[in-house]
Amino acid sequence: MHGTNPYAQAGWYNPQNPHTINNHPWGSSGNGNPGPSIFGALPYANQGQVPTVLTFHYVCLNPDVLNCTITGPTSIPYLEVATVMRNNISTTVFRKSDGRVLASIEWTRAPTVEIAGQTLSKRLVSQWMRSSPDRSQRGMNVNGRDFIWVSMPTGTCVFAHGDTKNALVKLHRGPQVITLELTTEAFNAGLLEASIVATVLIHSGRNFD
Repeated sequence: MHGTNPYAQAGWYNPQNPHTINNHPWGSSGNGNPGPSIFGALPYANQGQVPTVLTFHYVCLNPDVLNCTITGPTSIPYLEVATVMRNNISTTVFRKSDGRVLASIEWTRAPTVEIAGQTLSKRLVSQWMRSSPDRSQRGMNVNGRDFIWVSMPTGTCVFAHGDTKNALVKLHRGPQVITLELTTEAFNAGLLEASIVATVLIHSGRNFD
């Protein structure tokens, strides 16, 4: 059957043309230049060497990502993730080192997600991370911009709507650790919190569609 592919129009990755992905160096802005500095946005041991790619590790999986520690670019614990019972509902809570809750996921029959502040009000996970028909990709809106999570052989990548050349986020799993990498462009677009929460959802092993 021939015709227009609505997912290609919407910016979905086209597996028939995989070379449209990652034509530019990882961590660059597409023109070969590094992304803008986020000096001061996160703590660094040496603030004279702020990276253009921020790396977070999900470690101490107990027994999985629903109970773990997330370390930041300096390997210092950034968040604690714990799944507990709240009002008879299994809830995954993302808690900062000062005790404040960054986000929560309620594992009801139709799971919901909420991120503190104005990042994301409580809503269905299935609406926040919309699945493509073959479930290889998911659409997400953050701060009014559309992004696409694409499953690839080496892991998962995030692209801005309409741009399948420059990966903003990379996510991959090792034997005992899950690694999340964000370019400074992704950070400045407000993808940090959303990516941290989405990583747990993707690797939770639970159905949220």
